[in-house]
Amino acid sequence: MVHRPSEKEDSFTKRLARADEKLSPKKRSKKAGAPSSSDGNKTLSEFGVAMRLGTELAAGLAVGVAIGYALGCWLGYKVVFIMIFALLGCGAGMINAWRVLNGPALLAGPTNNGRSQRGCRIDD
Repeated sequence: MVHRPSEKEDSFTKRLARADEKLSPKKRSKKAGAPSSSDGNKTLSEFGVAMRLGTELAAGLAVGVAIGYALGCWLGYKVVFIMIFALLGCGAGMINAWRVLNGPALLAGPTNNGRSQRGCRIDD
């Protein structure tokens, strides 16, 4: 006995495939012929993201150390302030790198349909 999909099941499969295409941009880019990183081809945008991540981490650490050094010279506890603000700067750099990797999904505020990130209406 062979199971043959009915018309409802077939239309559901087609709708599911369309929804999957809309929600996963990686599959769309592969179909469009864009080079992927799995082939060993690095695109310029991937290199740009990698450079930006390194810059965000280094900038956070540099700003933290500079603030710690300035406060240490001013108040006299140079080593303590440098260590504290270096850790804070490193944490800030990691948060910035996290924001770069996750894109605009972390931004607060309404989306195009008037809903917040939690799905509630803004007017509620």
